[in-house]
Amino acid sequence: MTTKKISTKKDLSNFSAKEGSEKQEGANGGKFQETARTSLAEVKSTALERWKERNSGRMSAPKFKKIKDMTVTLEVSGDLQQQSFAAETSGSADIDFFKTLISQVTSTYQSENCEERANYSSAFMHGLNPSDETEGILIAQMTGTHNLIMEFMKRAVLSGQTAEGSNDNTNKACRLMSIFLKQIETLEKYRGKSAQQKVLVEHVHIHEGGRAIVGNVENKPRGEGDE
Repeated sequence: MTTKKISTKKDLSNFSAKEGSEKQEGANGGKFQETARTSLAEVKSTALERWKERNSGRMSAPKFKKIKDMTVTLEVSGDLQQQSFAAETSGSADIDFFKTLISQVTSTYQSENCEERANYSSAFMHGLNPSDETEGILIAQMTGTHNLIMEFMKRAVLSGQTAEGSNDNTNKACRLMSIFLKQIETLEKYRGKSAQQKVLVEHVHIHEGGRAIVGNVENKPRGEGDE
């Protein structure tokens, strides 16, 4: 009967080298994960700082809390605080105007959680930063349009939805998307941000026998001013 040697110096050397390589790979993997976590933390921090800079000097969106079935109330108390939140969200310091707009918007959002609906609607309108009642009304309509877009898109992919139903809901969502883009355009135009097209003439080439006029041309009736 012969006995086979389990290991030799060479085997032990190879084993040690392999073990060292695995440890190094593990260390490198750990360093990569740590670097990835650090980079992600930096990205999150940068995004948060940009958001804070964009909203510098503004109050946060008002929060609602549920007090009974399908009824919510503002978490803040006092007329001044409520008026400030109202102005930031609806463009008006009038509490009734603010609450009515929020109520109208929440009715277009399908959810059994009334607190969630109110806080979402408030955050949406606050994010678009209305500066007066006109902007507040338009932004409330934009919020409702967006809610309906998402509702029809959800219906289009419901389990068991027919091809006809899916197509019908998709078309409705697409039509509402066009309306939403027009609402954005209207808001920007009202805010004076709509782009104005300008034509800039940099070079004028006049060929032999031709004439060019650069400037305003005023047409006069025939015979007036003729020599």
